[in-house]
Amino acid sequence: MAFLQLNPNLDVRALAANYQAKRRLHIPEIFHPESAELIARCLEKDVPWGFAYNDGKPQFRRAEEMARLSPQEQQGILAEIYGRAPDDFQYAYNCYPILDAYLGGWQQVPLLDRVLEFLNTDEVLNFMRTLTGRSDIIKGDAQATRYGPGQFLKFHTDDVKEEYRVAAFVLNFTRNWDPDWGGLLQFYNERWDVTDAFLPRFNALNIFTVPQNHAVSYVANYARSQRYAITGWFRFR
Repeated sequence: MAFLQLNPNLDVRALAANYQAKRRLHIPEIFHPESAELIARCLEKDVPWGFAYNDGKPQFRRAEEMARLSPQEQQGILAEIYGRAPDDFQYAYNCYPILDAYLGGWQQVPLLDRVLEFLNTDEVLNFMRTLTGRSDIIKGDAQATRYGPGQFLKFHTDDVKEEYRVAAFVLNFTRNWDPDWGGLLQFYNERWDVTDAFLPRFNALNIFTVPQNHAVSYVANYARSQRYAITGWFRFR
């Protein structure tokens, strides 16, 4: 596990003081640089990306299933997504569900299994307890995500009572992202004004207490890259 390390220069108590102001925080250089590079290369080259969306309930199609669909069938799924999006909660992004893969023994991306284990070490859990002020955090889960042109995650709060979420996190591994491409993690006030927007910067952690109004803005069709991240929640049960 030593090849995965948090940045040893992080001052978690100072970060915690900043976190309390809005119950959210952007933390640059979260990992040791070699760890960040290792994870980034894995996301860029080794992940069999499936597809996540909503048709009234969450749907996920593994990469193998997507490969069996014809281009017309894939376009049909997208047409239905865009047709529902104006009126209903909707999202569309590429995904590799790390926790499901770990528990199901998929063994497709061993490094991501190690990332999940690392997120559940005492080192990381104690860091998160201090950062958020929640000593009841007992575990974390994760999924790998990739947003490309035409993909998005509409407004929501992450508040799912039976899932015992304390804080949501986004570990970013995107290189040289242009803010005009979209894909920003946006937070809203009660008047629906955007009060914060975090660019997906390389080797940065975005973390916030659940619930909060947020979304991932639509990635422009002219974007020249992909937005890579590992996302999930730290939980109290």
